[in-house]
Amino acid sequence: MLSATLLSQGAPADGIVRASGVQLTCEGRPYRAIGVNVPHLSQAYMGTWHHWQSIYGSREAMRAAIEEAVADAARHQVAFIRFFASPGYPKGTAELYGQDRESYWQQMDELFTLCRQHRVKLVPSLGTVFKWHLDCGEPRTAVLDPQSRTYAATYGYVREIVTRYRDDPTVLMWELENEAFLAADVDQRDRPAPGRGIYPADSHAYRAAYAHEDSLRFEMLLQHYRNVTALIKKLDPHHLVTSGDAGVREESMSRRETFPDFQWRTDSLREHLSNLLQSQPAPLDVMSLHAYGNFSHRGNVAGLSALAMLAAQVRAIHAAGRPVFIGELGQIDPNLREDPAGTWTRAALDLLDEEGVAVAALWVWHFPWHNQHHNIADGARHPQLLQRVAEFNRVHAQLDP
Repeated sequence: MLSATLLSQGAPADGIVRASGVQLTCEGRPYRAIGVNVPHLSQAYMGTWHHWQSIYGSREAMRAAIEEAVADAARHQVAFIRFFASPGYPKGTAELYGQDRESYWQQMDELFTLCRQHRVKLVPSLGTVFKWHLDCGEPRTAVLDPQSRTYAATYGYVREIVTRYRDDPTVLMWELENEAFLAADVDQRDRPAPGRGIYPADSHAYRAAYAHEDSLRFEMLLQHYRNVTALIKKLDPHHLVTSGDAGVREESMSRRETFPDFQWRTDSLREHLSNLLQSQPAPLDVMSLHAYGNFSHRGNVAGLSALAMLAAQVRAIHAAGRPVFIGELGQIDPNLREDPAGTWTRAALDLLDEEGVAVAALWVWHFPWHNQHHNIADGARHPQLLQRVAEFNRVHAQLDP
């Protein structure tokens, strides 16, 4: 087995993806790719995913399901998997990472090896905003305090995982957090916090509700992004870094102007695009968006359809000289279960292809938690959609038939 530890001892291997203007390259050739999301990939593989018993029945069945998810991705020429790469809820952290860190990283190595063998790259989302304050019993804003336990845990985990895989071409790019900017300028006072069941029985970190001190302002998130990205780049000068954001809210400007006594005003299109470009600062390499939609819905910003808004966002980002990562691409009303052909999703992929978007990931793949809506439980059930993905990746991602 080619371990990540061995990989990290020498020069970076071939297969590292780099940025060149608004596009990406791999081994000197243009690289664009379509992947999928398996949010619980590592947690399910290691047996710590919180919902394993009700969904899979046994940990052995859960691991087998993850192995099949990777194999099915390879069969359908899916280029990469985006996943939430932290140890999970505090209970999952205590069960493995906190008790047997050597086993935790050994199993992560096995997962990376499995994906490498199937020629499936990974986008690990590191959980640098919403994860560690729960374990530490501190407010979210503690991640900005170098003296806090949250700061130590967050940056400690980033150091561990990035150092371990910094020369591994299995990593397509690093991601900071899932949709952190949706929390920007949202007063958390009295909002429900995650339930007691996600904590170990002896934990004193549980609280029923968030407080104002959990609120993250626009500028706080910018500073956090700069700080963590700078650390990642110091540890790993080879791989790209993206935020993991969905974009900014439709009322982002009014939230910035009126926090904490929020007064709703929908952004103009110019305000929306300006806030979007500001929200993911250098030294981040790749700008992240999440896109869900259908052919009938129109958003509040300028009354644009989902595809028209996606095109406007992509063009603004490209005009700023940045590559684009659509980290979640999904359709609603009808969802994939109701429309297995993925009609809107394929139209979105056509648009992304025309606009020269670098990477995009379907939501969601082999994730039974979303069976009622978005889950692609088996690629063979969605032949038209997966044929479009395979065609794209054969042309742009250097994947052979």
